[in-house]
Amino acid sequence: MGVVSTVEWVPVESGLFSSAAYRASEHQLYLRFHDGKIYRFFECPVAVYCEFVAAASKGRYFSQQIRNRFRYEMVCRSRSGNRRYARPQPSLAEQLRASVLLAKASAVQRRDAAQAAGVQD
Repeated sequence: MGVVSTVEWVPVESGLFSSAAYRASEHQLYLRFHDGKIYRFFECPVAVYCEFVAAASKGRYFSQQIRNRFRYEMVCRSRSGNRRYARPQPSLAEQLRASVLLAKASAVQRRDAAQAAGVQD
């Protein structure tokens, strides 16, 4: 997927979108839908990205400020067929964060178990 896997995806609260990303060097907005499809919007100002992420209704903002205003292309089709709301693959950064959190939680559990058994550090 090239650029799609290297941009920093930001999860969004939306019934339509799962995350958004912005490539400042190229002025490109990326939107990932819950069905897994990803669209790239060209010549999009960073202000539009910031406003989209901050909008109370992402779908309304998209309809009023993005759709039919910027040239776009589908970058990635859904990998899940016709399943609705398929969970997109997490980025490498998200996987790393989850791994670190899991390791920390595991260390705390081991420490707590050792303390309960009467073993001191």
